[in-house]
Amino acid sequence: MSEVPARSTHTATIEWRDQGPLFATQPGATGLSYLQGLVSGDIVAPPVAQVLGMDVVKADPGRVQFTMPVQNFFTNHLGLLAGGILSTLIDSALGCSILSAIPEDKDIVTLDLNVDFLRPVREASGLITVDAEIVHLGRNRGLATCRVLDSDGKLCAVGKSSCLVRDKSPAAPSPAFAVLMETR
Repeated sequence: MSEVPARSTHTATIEWRDQGPLFATQPGATGLSYLQGLVSGDIVAPPVAQVLGMDVVKADPGRVQFTMPVQNFFTNHLGLLAGGILSTLIDSALGCSILSAIPEDKDIVTLDLNVDFLRPVREASGLITVDAEIVHLGRNRGLATCRVLDSDGKLCAVGKSSCLVRDKSPAAPSPAFAVLMETR
């Protein structure tokens, strides 16, 4: 009978910064200005992006580029990046390509997501890059596609999504304003 090798225990501490007021509640903020703020570091990314290590590295009207390092604690029993983690990155990039091209009084929510996994993604795949662009943008719906490349430039996946383009949520009063209203 062969000996079972000792297993190592790893610990991950999850930290994130508060992102501040949500984009969807900010009057006058465009999706493109929000994304460009993420690129420059002037805007704090949502917690899910921080935890996964997703970065917006380019944002132009109708086109975005996201990156994410493959970390071993996001791999499955085969040592492959879990499909749900990769799908989250793809969904984010596709939605943001549409967000980058809509008027300031609108925001988006995903209606559907389709991902074709073409090549296994492992920790050795390095930094994953997603290039997403709009295929069609109508008044109430946008359609985008993307390509996912590993650090060697090999195509790992392609994705497609449609998003509902809707009116922005009304801005909630700031906590300071709410306290001021209660004291009067």
